[in-house]
Amino acid sequence: MPTPEPDPRLGQQAAMSFTEQMEQAPERYRQYYIKYRELRAAISHFAQDADDSSGPRSRLMSRDLMNEEQPVGRFQASLHDELMKVNQFACVKHEDLFLSLRKLCEDCKTLGLSRGSGGSLPPEQLDAVAAKIEVLGAEVVHLDTYVRLNYVGFQKLTQHFDRMLGVSGSVPFVAGLQSEPFCNVRFDDILILLGLAWARLRAAQSSAEQSKDATWKPPESFIRNTSKYWVRPDKVVLLKTRIVRHLPYLLFGASTVDQEKLLEPFALLGLDYANENQQSVVGAEYDGSLEESQLLSSVYFDNLDGSCYEERIRREEGARLVRFRWYGENCLEPDKEIFVERKIHHEGWGGQSSAKERCIVPQKQIFSFMKGKLDIEEFFKRLASAGKYSEKARKAMKGICLEVNKMIQEKCLQPILRTSYYRCAFQLSTSNEVRISLDTQMTLLNELRPDGHTTPPWCHISSDLLAENEVYRFPFAILEIKLQNVSETPEWLRQTLADIGAIQVHKFSKFQHGMAFLHPERVKVLPHWHQDFAKWHESRSQVPPVRRRSDAEEGFQTRSSLHSIDDSSVPQVTATPVGEGGHLLKDMQNLDPKAVFANERTLLHYAEQGIYVSSVGVALLYRDGPTRVVGGILVVATAAFYINLLREYYLRLGRITSRASIAKSSLLRLDWAHGPLMVTTLIVLVCVISATLAAMTLEKSQEL
Repeated sequence: MPTPEPDPRLGQQAAMSFTEQMEQAPERYRQYYIKYRELRAAISHFAQDADDSSGPRSRLMSRDLMNEEQPVGRFQASLHDELMKVNQFACVKHEDLFLSLRKLCEDCKTLGLSRGSGGSLPPEQLDAVAAKIEVLGAEVVHLDTYVRLNYVGFQKLTQHFDRMLGVSGSVPFVAGLQSEPFCNVRFDDILILLGLAWARLRAAQSSAEQSKDATWKPPESFIRNTSKYWVRPDKVVLLKTRIVRHLPYLLFGASTVDQEKLLEPFALLGLDYANENQQSVVGAEYDGSLEESQLLSSVYFDNLDGSCYEERIRREEGARLVRFRWYGENCLEPDKEIFVERKIHHEGWGGQSSAKERCIVPQKQIFSFMKGKLDIEEFFKRLASAGKYSEKARKAMKGICLEVNKMIQEKCLQPILRTSYYRCAFQLSTSNEVRISLDTQMTLLNELRPDGHTTPPWCHISSDLLAENEVYRFPFAILEIKLQNVSETPEWLRQTLADIGAIQVHKFSKFQHGMAFLHPERVKVLPHWHQDFAKWHESRSQVPPVRRRSDAEEGFQTRSSLHSIDDSSVPQVTATPVGEGGHLLKDMQNLDPKAVFANERTLLHYAEQGIYVSSVGVALLYRDGPTRVVGGILVVATAAFYINLLREYYLRLGRITSRASIAKSSLLRLDWAHGPLMVTTLIVLVCVISATLAAMTLEKSQEL
């Protein structure tokens, strides 16, 4: 199988210079962007002035920042003016979007009430409201691009200034940008409002609104078909605005009524651009804490030999994996719910689906549970006496507890890796059939302890100091499309994946990626996407970066990914396009030999049937009379049969060697649908001809 070449779309943004990206800003907003070209030219003048006066310096002095007659002081003053402009525009733009979306939500609600009372709504009115929501969605995307471009612009300008003048002032300036108002604009509320507007418009169009009090709870088990994609961080907001048009936000533990608190009169007072988390003092119910993405953390278990990793990456039938998961922050609260999960892999040919099953254990019991000291029977007796969960749920959870406990003890499993990321989800709160989740800012942490976790706590806490090589930040956002009892991926979603340049990655695993980069000495087989990241790390290590705080100093998580507009912030992935103008696919460079050989055996089996028919046809060609014409017809029919057989063989081989489909389709089949019919027709035809010839021969013999 030939090695796929990188798709041209992957390098399109990299080929465009940053100045060209800045100049692509909408004309009406261009004056509010940082004056990148002018400031870059001014740096050259400052550098020339510095060379003519005192020459380059190796150290930045405080007096230089205060003295506007010095190049550093003049540049600092120019940056301050630009920073004030960017801050003001970002905050004003956000408030304008917030208020406009609130008004649209109320307009959509009015439309729904009008329809619910029996009134008819003209299509033009609904289309006009949809057009307004689309315009505001595009403005939300522009605000995200505005923040990213200006952040990178400040970063590039200060670094260029340091190089030209031989100073080191960019590090504190760029570090301070994280606390600036434009970097702390809350996209959560305007994205939720955008989703509410589309939801209310859909309700007005269908007059069948979902229950407002429905609050989604994760089921005890998941059996689903999942496709995973990598998405550039600068395309995340665009992706969200596309999804909410068709699916509502699913906020863990929050109903639609909770989301509608954003529509209260004093909700705007809860916005906090300074990132100080202060609550409004006017007594409003909304405190600005509603977020469209929730922090989700999972601790994976494996032994020192990496046997669980080995089973999973080789896709062995029945391969199992254990992880402990929680939602939100974890300050080791005793009663915090920890979801103990067991994932099991099944190959498709076995007729079983891969599944994830879970049970809930309070955090105060987790350490004794993973050490095999928890009395599971007594634990579930206490749950039964307290009336927690149904009898069926307790029985299922008890089975998972016993199975996981046995795995941990028999395989000597221990915490080895943690994944932490912000997840937002989109689906109906009353159904698990279609679910889309998006994980951003994923951080991988090393949880392995040399002593094997002999003492509590059972995992790292926020005050632990970690070395730089114990923390790994994944550059892409991860999109998952999960279908349960649904065969086709919607057309709008396929188009969205193509528009954002999403990269579908076959069998991508956060656990496998973390093991490959945090525990390479325990990994014998690397994931098929490892080479792209290895090249990326090597190229970044060859260019000395501007000094910054280490990942350990910055903590486990950060809500900022503003550097992602930079060309080198994500790897250049080798992938192939799916179809004409479709999304990108990164697949494994191997084939299943059993499927290929089965395809060849099918070809030979059908060819054997054709040989029988063609033999009869050739025999008839040597006879006189009308039978010769019949023999010619059989030979021609057999030749057409062989042509179709060979064509179907190559089509089936293409489907086997390519995993281009986004999801399982009930219409996608590997067998030859018309093959049995064609063979049966030829055989019946031969039988009819044989019977006819036999009858004719018998009649002639009787006449004689």
